[in-house]
Amino acid sequence: MLDRTKNELGSVGTIEFEWLSLTKIERRLIRLYRLLSEQEQVHLRRMSEVLATHPEEPASN
Repeated sequence: MLDRTKNELGSVGTIEFEWLSLTKIERRLIRLYRLLSEQEQVHLRRMSEVLATHPEEPASN
């Protein structure tokens, strides 16, 4: 995933290439995600999974 840093030899060029193919908003979202605490990242992943699984259902208040 792009939220993980790759430390393998030979992957540096790949990482730079992946960043270039992302839109400005995608790069911004990744940076903001990395600023979240580990617990906040877990909550955001759970919420994203629910939204991706049930996109037609209205959000509960």
